[in-house]
Amino acid sequence: MTCPTSPLLDQAQARWTALGTATPDLAPAIALQRAFVNRTIETVDRLQQLDKPVLELEPGLAATKLRASTPALRGEVLELPVDLLGPLVFQACDDLASGGAGEVAQRVRNCLDAGRIDISSLLTASFERNQAAIRVKATHEGIAPDVLWLAAELAVGPAAHVAQQTVFAPRGEQLASTLTGALDAWPHGYCPACGSWPAFAEDLDAVSFLRCSFCGLQWHLNFAGCTYCGNDPAQLSSASIATGSPHRAQLCRGCGAYLKRLTVTSPTPFELLPIEDLASTDLDILAAEQGFGRPSLPDLDGPERYPCENVKSTR
Repeated sequence: MTCPTSPLLDQAQARWTALGTATPDLAPAIALQRAFVNRTIETVDRLQQLDKPVLELEPGLAATKLRASTPALRGEVLELPVDLLGPLVFQACDDLASGGAGEVAQRVRNCLDAGRIDISSLLTASFERNQAAIRVKATHEGIAPDVLWLAAELAVGPAAHVAQQTVFAPRGEQLASTLTGALDAWPHGYCPACGSWPAFAEDLDAVSFLRCSFCGLQWHLNFAGCTYCGNDPAQLSSASIATGSPHRAQLCRGCGAYLKRLTVTSPTPFELLPIEDLASTDLDILAAEQGFGRPSLPDLDGPERYPCENVKSTR
């Protein structure tokens, strides 16, 4: 998949150039990320041109789900364009194999080539954030669960982004007040669209927003406690690479997790979120050195459909 010149790609190239100059050790990671981000930019564009949306969700129902602490996209009927997204799983495996995962990623690719995993249901399981299902299937097939999960996530993430936009940022329409109120009142650290944890928080003009690591949704950080466990602010502390640095890691002594908080002048486009995540790797290292980590996906319950079963998600 090739990506024509676009403002987003130009912005990505400029960011990679600056990042590579400032941190030469990140060169291999940047080289691998180029392929992923380029495909994401093109895939989002192609998905936005489709006649039929990935899913349709009435604002009132979305608001009702949010008030019940259920992510809006969760459990909805999907129309995933498998012909478009499926090949991206294979390409992700190839990139991971050449980018350092080697034989481990190649075995995942071989398993997919052999048809031992149904691509349609794999994509659906990833969209639904059903990590347990993908892990069980990967273990059964004797392949690396983390590689299978990542390859599927990279492929279906653009669809999750476009789907949440149809709900929370409809083109040419004003967001329904009931949905706006429910979103503003969302009291959790996991994404109100898909249920994933944030990649990081963006501090913009004294207002903090969480940015979903999967679908890219931006939502207000409207509570003072830990993003993950909700512990009292007294359990939180901050660490930064240098005195006066605008970026910092928020550390929770209660659950042992951390959240990166980046000061920005404008929200990062969804397609470029991985670049800013990579650019702030020094905060990940700093937090890890102090014994903090990123938590696994929140357990929100859900269908235990395994990615070897056929599901209707094709056009």
